[in-house]
Amino acid sequence: MVTMSSRNQSEAILNDPPLKTLLVFSVPIILGNIFQQLYNIVDAIVVGRFLGDTPLGGISIASPIMDIFYALLLGMSIGVSVLVGRLSGAKDWIQLKKVHITSLFAGGALSILFSIIGLAFSRSVLTGQGYSAETVDQAMKYLYIIFGGLIFCFFYNYFAAALRAWGNSRMPFIVLLVSSTLHAGLDILLCGVLGLGIMGVALSTVSCQILSTVWLAVYIEKHCKELSLKGEKLKPDLSLLGMIAGYAWAAALQQAVVTLGRFLVQGMLAPLGETTVTGFNMGVRVEQFLFCFSQGISAAMVVAISQNLGYGNRKRIRAFYFTTLKIMVVLLVILGSLTFFFAPSLVAVFSKSQAVIEAGAKYLHTMAFFYSLSFFGEAIQSFFRGLGRLRLTMIASAGSIVLRVLFSWLLVPLWGIGGICMGIIVGWCLIVFGFGTYSLICAKRIVKIL
Repeated sequence: MVTMSSRNQSEAILNDPPLKTLLVFSVPIILGNIFQQLYNIVDAIVVGRFLGDTPLGGISIASPIMDIFYALLLGMSIGVSVLVGRLSGAKDWIQLKKVHITSLFAGGALSILFSIIGLAFSRSVLTGQGYSAETVDQAMKYLYIIFGGLIFCFFYNYFAAALRAWGNSRMPFIVLLVSSTLHAGLDILLCGVLGLGIMGVALSTVSCQILSTVWLAVYIEKHCKELSLKGEKLKPDLSLLGMIAGYAWAAALQQAVVTLGRFLVQGMLAPLGETTVTGFNMGVRVEQFLFCFSQGISAAMVVAISQNLGYGNRKRIRAFYFTTLKIMVVLLVILGSLTFFFAPSLVAVFSKSQAVIEAGAKYLHTMAFFYSLSFFGEAIQSFFRGLGRLRLTMIASAGSIVLRVLFSWLLVPLWGIGGICMGIIVGWCLIVFGFGTYSLICAKRIVKIL
């Protein structure tokens, strides 16, 4: 049955002041995002410290490929969770359970397909980008294991997203906290003590995804009757596939396009040397840690908007959006300053190489105060995501990435990493000044347009 804490969170989303609701609901999400990044960062730290620059380069070039498939699965989960949130707000429990069962089957099948594609083509893609055979071999040792456990990545992300959309942001954080801690210990054990090298890091990742999947599945069965599979016919409702796909595909493509853009940009740096590529990727790892805060607030806003939309309280939708924008200003002042002044120290967490540190710090110094564009862009896209207008967010992301890749291609030969910075900034400007203007119009006329 529904726990009191989950019921209270759901009622707060529908009734409490927006600022209080966003902060309370987002804290577990932000902490979960941070531990998710630590989950990924630990891999780089362990490999860099125990195995050296070549394996670190392997995991560096493998990460964008892995992230593309992870992004597809995460995007699917985010898209369906918007539907889960709307049905939860409307208290349509019968339809919610049908959507839940069908999503599990469809997502599981697609995960297997993605695994096959990844295993078949990853080596050719990496080799085609011009990386050394030794670095590619290290990357493939990692990717073979990651793709073997890809289905558990989907199940974990889906269960976590569904629980948050239903009104419980605490349990996904608890599970992630435990699995991240275990992951760090397994990394050191398998890689540093048992000498399994980069494969030990991958085994640690997949093992923790399996644990997280099982834990969340058991929790849902015991505490969330609206999503429980007990006594249900485990058969997908094919009539719902179209509706689910309508929410899932655009969000999945949006997430994948962003990651694909980073992968293509990374390839443009290859002629500048693997040290520069590694430094750039380490800078991006620091950047992703900063984005945990803006993404956490935005994720809370998505749940709030989708539930209030289902409940029929449209005035609160506008209030949640404007409150989120104000929070983003505060985040920029704090996080932008920290990034600018401590960039070399942050990159040095991952590598002892002075060349890698200098490359990563150059990227972060350039980007520090332009993160305002990213923070506002995240809020803008999350506003439309909460309304269920996922195709619009996909178009915004695709347009941003096209500009990013185009400007990077033109400017990297002239400015190196600085060219990539300019490409990213131009892409963010499209979302903020183009789609952001439209979002303000929609927010002010929210009652009329829905």
